[in-house]
Amino acid sequence: MGNLNYFSNVLLSLCPARSLSCLLSGMLNLCCQSLLCLLLISCGGGSSDSALSVVNPPVVNPPPVLASNEVAIIVDKGPSASKSTINQAYVSVTICRPATTVCQTIDHILLDTASIGLRLIAPNILDAQLQLPAVKLGNGALLAECVQFASGYQWGAVRQASVKIGGESIATLPVHIVADASSEFAKQPLSCQSSGLDIGSVAALGANGVLGVGLFKEDCGEACVSSVIPGAYYACDAISCRSISVPLLQQVANPVSSFAQNNNGVLVLMPSVGLGGVTQLNGSLIFGIGTQTNNLLSAESIYATDSRGNFITIYNNKALSSSFIDSGSNGYYFDDKAIKVCTLSTSFYCPAAALNLSAVNKSFDSRTSGIVNFRLEATDGLNSGTIAAHIGGAGSGFSGSFNSNSFDWGLPFFFGRRVFVAIKDANTAYGKGPYWAY
Repeated sequence: MGNLNYFSNVLLSLCPARSLSCLLSGMLNLCCQSLLCLLLISCGGGSSDSALSVVNPPVVNPPPVLASNEVAIIVDKGPSASKSTINQAYVSVTICRPATTVCQTIDHILLDTASIGLRLIAPNILDAQLQLPAVKLGNGALLAECVQFASGYQWGAVRQASVKIGGESIATLPVHIVADASSEFAKQPLSCQSSGLDIGSVAALGANGVLGVGLFKEDCGEACVSSVIPGAYYACDAISCRSISVPLLQQVANPVSSFAQNNNGVLVLMPSVGLGGVTQLNGSLIFGIGTQTNNLLSAESIYATDSRGNFITIYNNKALSSSFIDSGSNGYYFDDKAIKVCTLSTSFYCPAAALNLSAVNKSFDSRTSGIVNFRLEATDGLNSGTIAAHIGGAGSGFSGSFNSNSFDWGLPFFFGRRVFVAIKDANTAYGKGPYWAY
């Protein structure tokens, strides 16, 4: 998943950098401003008759009623006062200390269909009263994780929390507490820092955390059970942190797969966006596929993926076999030397006029293929109030590792589409995951 702060020319991509199982809301609080109905009295000159003129208030539509398996998505300028964001889709999540009523609802959690697990920024965001219990290992050490992305890394503790997103809840779930202040996690291992920039802050991430609802149940899976993967999980004590293998039950997990129902995947709904972008945008995250009347496939095609969640995109006659759909990326990310790069936002494309482009997506098993038409406009030319637009950047602009054999279909891909994400080995009415459908 990737996001961009285009006003400050900071490019972030949270699509997973390590080649494992592919790593890495409650309702949005909507309020209406009270309306004052102003009654104006006008007097005709010298007349004793008074005429009443009523100015009607503007019509304000009430917030939509969400289903129990649905949470609101909002796209706005983000939670950081110092930086504005674009094409970042946020949800709200409630977390609690397990088996208690000590809870906190956190907004502006970045929705990411290309990573796994709930990751929360600790400094200035997480309430200290939560006191989420650490995951303790057999030798008394505490479990920590380094998650590596194309544009950097996040480091912190793995802790247990109760999680509630909309009407769905989980009694206990391993979550990643980024930049945890506990002394055991104070020193970041060099094997973690080697992946680039530290994006473990609200300012760097452009969000208060990440909700990874991708194609897998755990963020590392069997690879981290059978082997010690450098730059993944660590056992930490007062002296040091060392790389370890870790069982599935202790790995940071996809909240959706832990729901009691509606747990086989998600549906992301976003409205269309015209050229020039928009200044407000809202959508829905719906849990489950084929489990309720609001998450049935209609005319969508299913694209099966490989074991890492990738399919094939053919662009400019080149087959890119590590392509994926990623709500956490704030643009289309692909390499095309023929498209002009921006002067200000130098990691992004700025064509002289909006481009109408196309590619062909193919399922990994080659059973499904289809043309994708998409638009690309200049990032530098957008109005400062724009929060969503058809923008993209060169993969080579990432500060970390970017697979040049991939096409990252970021948030603009979701505009005007119904996009389904089916979890690996989960049964759906349309076949087993992992697959994308749109």
